[in-house]
Amino acid sequence: MEPNSLRTKVPAFLSDLGKATLRGIRKCPRCGTYNGTRGLSCKNKTCGTIFRYGARKQPSVEAVKIITGSDLQVYSVRQRDRGPDYRCFVELGVSETTIQTVDGTIITQLSSGRCYVPSCLKAATQGVVENQCQHIKLAVNCQAEATPLTLKSSVLNAMQASPETKQTIWQLATEPTGPLVQRITKNILVVKCKASQKHSLGYLHTSFVQKVSGKSLPERRFFCSCQTLKSHKSNASKDETAQRCIHFFACICAFASDETLAQEFSDFLNFDSSGAQMNSSLLPQDAVSSNLRKSGLKKPVVASSLKRQACGQLLDEAQVTLSFQDWLASVTERIHQTMHYQFDGKPEPLVFHIPQSFFDALQQRISIGSAKKRLPNSTTAFVRKDALPLGTFSKYTWHITNILQVKQILDTPEMPLEITRSFIQNRDGTYELFKCPKVEVESIAETYGRIEKQPVLRPLELKTFLKVGNTSPDQKEPTPFIIEWIPDILPQSKIGELRIKFEYGHHRNGHVAEYQDQRPPLDQPLELAPLTTITFP
Repeated sequence: MEPNSLRTKVPAFLSDLGKATLRGIRKCPRCGTYNGTRGLSCKNKTCGTIFRYGARKQPSVEAVKIITGSDLQVYSVRQRDRGPDYRCFVELGVSETTIQTVDGTIITQLSSGRCYVPSCLKAATQGVVENQCQHIKLAVNCQAEATPLTLKSSVLNAMQASPETKQTIWQLATEPTGPLVQRITKNILVVKCKASQKHSLGYLHTSFVQKVSGKSLPERRFFCSCQTLKSHKSNASKDETAQRCIHFFACICAFASDETLAQEFSDFLNFDSSGAQMNSSLLPQDAVSSNLRKSGLKKPVVASSLKRQACGQLLDEAQVTLSFQDWLASVTERIHQTMHYQFDGKPEPLVFHIPQSFFDALQQRISIGSAKKRLPNSTTAFVRKDALPLGTFSKYTWHITNILQVKQILDTPEMPLEITRSFIQNRDGTYELFKCPKVEVESIAETYGRIEKQPVLRPLELKTFLKVGNTSPDQKEPTPFIIEWIPDILPQSKIGELRIKFEYGHHRNGHVAEYQDQRPPLDQPLELAPLTTITFP
């Protein structure tokens, strides 16, 4: 048929269109299906690639490596088929095969991965998928690292949450499995959690999103993967707010521990809620200004004192004072000295003779968190006949079984209580306190974030820890931190006797170790762990 005969079938008003082009359509980069340029996702149901998220929403980071504090390599990966705010976890590992030959040992390392998306897990167990899923491939090519967030114990102590919530958050934060809260994207964070069937890696995702519309008030939404799939608005009813999970409180505490984050998430920190309301005094900038005020009051006194001594003037005794916080810092330092790895963990009671006013301030700290003054667990009257001073006295005893409360009682700005202390072993078998150098957040991410080609050789980790509460799974009765007060040991001076009793345990490479005094003689060399020698052809 002649070309002219075809043109006769085309209407006259379409005769000057020219030949067809691909204008208005585009090819899916993943499956090759042609879609309209205005489409948000591929129309191929089995592909589902997201093309765009609208003008206001930018694509999320594909894969981010999580800081685990160990050789475990975990990644937060975006689920492309569900949108920018849906993420899953991928675990990468290396399996080794060793072959003995005449020339030596040959080690072959093979990369392996596991995707925790339910559909991918199911397909992998059934052997349906021969190649790695898209999530594992994204993790293998990952270049981004999560940003760890700081969590201050003072902020956690002051947060208006139940003691059980604070205790659980503190336990998760002190586990050697990386930071409690890590930031993945602008809105999404990864939080440590108790390992379960749903969250077998011990991590989950949370998101904090604020949407602003032209006519209505800003809408704040929080979601945690431990909950059912629904958004939680911060201006919702108190009944709904009361259901906020422990991971929400962990994130809120991390936000309030950093000045920049506190400003960015101020709407979540200051919303009207009895279940998670944070006082404005908790924000870091207030704490900083408070510390500056304190230091500003102390420095002139010290400077003037030094100036008087240089001029040969006598020191004014009225100016020599000891504040309650200075004294309390000395108590905390005594506890630190006592928690030494070289000893059995059952020290003699620490004894202090202090004025009644100091103990009144200490008792006020003991009662923080309760509406009334906390009464002692026991009150005992005894007669002292075999030691001075002689007479009848009363002894008041408090048992503290919450490690967070112990820290709240003893923390001072100059001397925070160290719940754990690290040590190194000398060549003569003695132990010496190890102070880890202060590291910036960025360098922590670099240390734990890089992919290790060889296993990391870690030094022997020796630690002591305060035994407060239940510190072992089979423990039935909690171990108390005991505070005893005997008033009027010196009745005219109003001086009483304070006794502090506590126990501490030993950790060796992250495991609880029984105390054993096995220091070798000085002339006997220490036994070192054997080294593995690998030869290659």
